[in-house]
Formats: sequence, structure tokens, C-alpha cells
Amino acid sequence: MEQIKPYFQVSTEINAINLKIQRILDKYMLGVFIARKGGDILYSKQFQSENTININLMSNFISALSMFGEENIGDIKRIFVEGLNITMNIVSKHDLILTILFRPDMTTDFLDEEIHKGLDMFYEEFSAQIENCRTNQAIYQKFDDKMAILIHSYLVRINAL
Repeated sequence: MEQIKPYFQVSTEINAINLKIQRILDKYMLGVFIARKGGDILYSKQFQSENTININLMSNFISALSMFGEENIGDIKRIFVEGLNITMNIVSKHDLILTILFRPDMTTDFLDEEIHKGLDMFYEEFSAQIENCRTNQAIYQKFDDKMAILIHSYLVRINAL
């Protein structure tokens, strides 16, 4: 029969996992945002304390680039910005664009699959608000918990945890 762990032991293990996740985020991930195709940000999360990236400007740039790609050359899925040492993975679906910003040396196995899953989850949860053109970001911030679960799931899949 398996013995139940005392609360303080479980709490310590959870804190250790959270610290490990935070170290990985600090090292590799810069942020994530979900925007309408027109560039209006609905949800954003920055993982770095340094605020070197203007998410609003980035959102409009990605939106314009995505529309250009769709009309002229095909889907743009990944962009590398050498000066900032940033790679962006982009998924466009449900008239939304999810962009994740990360360091080029981050493992990208399963990344596209996880990003698609994340965008589907976001749309399923907020489809009514999206269809009603609600753009107040506070509405969408409750997605933080699901984003944390997605990140944890991805880190487990790539054997980082």
C-alpha cells in the first residue's frame, strides 16, 4: 500500500518543480501572445523581467507579415531575429495568431503541436468573447492557468522536467 506523503514534503516537491520551470523560462522563453488577425492583442504573457520587447508593436508586425504570407508566399511559421537573438513560432487559426518568442537554442520538438493545442484551447474557452469582438485583455487573463499547464506539458514532453 502506498503511503500518503506529508503536506510539507509535497509542498517542497512542488516548489522545486516550480523553480526548475522558472529557470527554464528565464533561460529560453521570452513570451507568448495571442492576437486577432488585425493585430489586436487579446492575451500576452512575458516571461523575462527585462522588458526589451514591445509586444504591441510585435503583434502588429506579425499580423501584417502573416497576412502578406497568406496572400503571397504561404504561411510564415518561424522567424529568427538575429539582432535580438529571438526566434518566433507563429500559428494562425480561428482568425487568431499565437506567437511564442524564445531563444534559438530552445528545444522545439513538439512545439508546433503544443502551440496548435494552446490556440485551440484559447478559442474554445473564449469563442463567444472573440466573436463579439471583446478586446479587453483582462477578460482573457484567466488563460494564465491553462498556459502554465501547457508549458508544463511541453517541458515534460521534451524531458526537461
